[in-house]
Amino acid sequence: MKKPTYRTLAAPLGIALVVMLALPLAALANTSEAIAQTGGMTLILPMPGTALKVDVKLDAVGNISAVDLDPVGTYLATKRGPHAVTVESGDGTSQVKINAKGDKLAVKASFATLASLLGTGTWSADLFGTHAPTSVPYTIGDVGGEPTLALGAITGGPSDMVVTPGTPEMKSGPKGSEAKVKIEFTRDGFTKKLEIKVSVKGHGDRPATLKITLSGKDKQKLTGTLAELIALGTRTWSGHLCDGTPVSFTYSVQAPGMVVYGNDATPPATVKTHEDGDEHGDESGIESGFDVRFDGTKTKVKVRLEQEEDGSWELKVSAKADKCKHTPAVDPTVNAPDGPKVHKGRGHHDGHGEADHRDGNKKGHRG
Repeated sequence: MKKPTYRTLAAPLGIALVVMLALPLAALANTSEAIAQTGGMTLILPMPGTALKVDVKLDAVGNISAVDLDPVGTYLATKRGPHAVTVESGDGTSQVKINAKGDKLAVKASFATLASLLGTGTWSADLFGTHAPTSVPYTIGDVGGEPTLALGAITGGPSDMVVTPGTPEMKSGPKGSEAKVKIEFTRDGFTKKLEIKVSVKGHGDRPATLKITLSGKDKQKLTGTLAELIALGTRTWSGHLCDGTPVSFTYSVQAPGMVVYGNDATPPATVKTHEDGDEHGDESGIESGFDVRFDGTKTKVKVRLEQEEDGSWELKVSAKADKCKHTPAVDPTVNAPDGPKVHKGRGHHDGHGEADHRDGNKKGHRG
């Protein structure tokens, strides 16, 4: 069966849709810009009787800055760092892990039985940093000891966002059973994915788990006619170094088919231009492009304009950041008290996600 696609507001087809959009800043850190720009996410876990609200906050460069539980109950923080937080109930029957690394922000809740997860919960986040949060309700059921999963009506989000919900999938085997569903959100050439998965293993102290993962690689690709790309006008790429220093430059697509650097990088940068297959030979399809490397750093941004075989044009922007593992980061606040042997991150990145590319084509400021 074909997956349904929801567009929150009818709009003209083609790239002209994004001409006037104000896009958020990039965050070049261990956590991708696509994740950092959400500012975090909020979950309401079903838990019959008293639902558990988990509110995760991220700072401007994607570190976990705060985790709040409601109700706190007997939960204690057993791990607290800028990319990982773990809380456990006093009796050890439940645990919640939060991880923000690379291109993913995930919350995993583990319980002693599937019965502890039954009911309707909600996930929400400001997916594209527009101050228009998206809400996804889900319902967990039990059929013969195996989990089921259903989606409710997805609401909110910016008017130009397209939502493509998947169909829940269930499977079982000798090691256990699971149900999962994936949802895709697209806006201005960026794609983010949400996966909700509930599983029951045949062993362990907390065999029933609910894991909700938001992933977002900063890969942007805008496709249209050359005239449509030119009509986008001057665009600004903006980001941060690992220490939070803002970086930016402007560029534009111009006739007869080239992308032009605005010569205004802040802080200063070295620029290398590419024309007609400089990188991959005459058959590469690259018509025009340039690389920007901010002086004294390893942060590099690639901008490319390519013509496809069908005559359409693609504008691609990608960035690769410095490794941030040596950049101090503040350990997050957690409203649950620390356990007796809490493991703290001591303000350091753990180095995960260093190979991720940080891509972005930004116009304006965080909405």
